[in-house]
Amino acid sequence: MTTSKFTPRAWRALAGILSTATLGAVLANPAVAWADELVTYEVVSDHIDTANIEYQDATGRLWAVHAPLPWRIDANVRAVRDAPPHGSQVRAHWREKASPGRWVTVRIIYRGEVLCQNTLDLGNAACYGITNRIT
Repeated sequence: MTTSKFTPRAWRALAGILSTATLGAVLANPAVAWADELVTYEVVSDHIDTANIEYQDATGRLWAVHAPLPWRIDANVRAVRDAPPHGSQVRAHWREKASPGRWVTVRIIYRGEVLCQNTLDLGNAACYGITNRIT
C-alpha cells in the first residue's frame, strides 16, 4: 500500500488552486463564436461592361470572372468591419479595358449604410469593411 505525503488539507488546497487556474484560463481565453453578418457588395460602371471581381464571404475568398456590370451580391461574412480574411472586402479588376475617364465603383453596404465606396479609372478598385472610405 502506498501512502501519500499530502494531507487531506493539502489536497483540498491544491484542488482549489487548480480550479482557480482553470477558471482563469477559461475567462481569459473564451471560445470564439462566429455570428455571420450580411453585407451587400456592388460593382458598377457607366463605361465598363465586365470586370473580374473578388469578394469575401464566410467560406473565404470567391471570384466572379468576367462578371457583367452592374454586379451585386449579398454575402455572409464573419466580421463586417474586421480586416481580411474574416472582414468584408470586394475588388474589381478591368485593366485590359482601363483608360482615363472609364470609371468603376466598388461598394460595401451594411444595414443600408455604405461602409466603403471607391471609384477609380486605373483598372482596379477595392473596398474593405475595416476602412470607412468614400471616394
